[in-house]
Amino acid sequence: MAVIKLLNGESAHSNAPKAPLGNGNYCVPQHYLRYQHTISTVEELIVKISYSKRYPIFVSQENSDIYLQIGIIGADNYSISDHNQKIVYGRKWRIEPNLPTSEIIQTIFIAIKKAREHEVRELLRLKINNKLTTPFNNHHDVHMLVNCNIQERCSEQEITWPDLQSELDNICYDRASFYIQNIEQRQAGYWLIEFEILTKTTTQLPELLNKKLIVLLVERLTLNEVLHQLMNQLINLSDNHVNENFTYGNVARFSKTKEVKAIAVISANTRLLHKAPEQAEFAQHWQESNVETDLSRVPKLKPSMFATQIKEQLENFAPLAGVHPCY
Repeated sequence: MAVIKLLNGESAHSNAPKAPLGNGNYCVPQHYLRYQHTISTVEELIVKISYSKRYPIFVSQENSDIYLQIGIIGADNYSISDHNQKIVYGRKWRIEPNLPTSEIIQTIFIAIKKAREHEVRELLRLKINNKLTTPFNNHHDVHMLVNCNIQERCSEQEITWPDLQSELDNICYDRASFYIQNIEQRQAGYWLIEFEILTKTTTQLPELLNKKLIVLLVERLTLNEVLHQLMNQLINLSDNHVNENFTYGNVARFSKTKEVKAIAVISANTRLLHKAPEQAEFAQHWQESNVETDLSRVPKLKPSMFATQIKEQLENFAPLAGVHPCY
């Protein structure tokens, strides 16, 4: 039988079970593999990933730590010129050498989503007191906000259609604006709002260029509820764009075009191969190896008030299985 070649950084446990594929070939499922990834093996994975040239994927190393970063290329949101392109970088995502290959790919997938969300939150601009603000951005001083007397949403009164549109006229998102097409209250009590997206030639986000309508469901027709749900929907549009366009090996694994039941069948056929009677010896050694991997990930806490607090927190769940932190 033809067995699909493992990638660099991967090795199979001795006598690991093999799963049949639909094309007549076989493969060793990822949970029966060992991993020893390096910066070179991670680079080999990245070159098989495609999403957008505006979001380059970087892998770097500091001492022995490998980490990923997503670059974001676009117009400066705070610049007067729409043509002033710049690159910024997202947070660092640590990659452990023993991290399964698929989890590295999924880490890149999530990193792109979060880098995009960071930008999405900054692209919604609200004009208030003749100043442009970005109330949903991630750079606010949380400590300061906690100590401010921020008005709670429960004090808001419901808003009328004309007043809501008037408020939306002070909002732009990636140079696009929103126009209310319809508002209606459903029998269950919630409100349904349909917005038309009015883009400009300077709008960059591709999910907006082909999207003419946004539908929101809100429990209360207040400005606060509408703005929060609008931001949630904009993030959802961004996430869906990544789902449909992120590919590994030219396959959009996370696309909704992939049949859910087909994925479930593959999982059912591969997850429990070690349960077969002839795999008893393998299963024992494999489970021992899994314990070693788990032990390598256990948090090591220094004696402190924080460590005591964590210990007391976990004691609330006693008896608690799994590997406990080292105190």
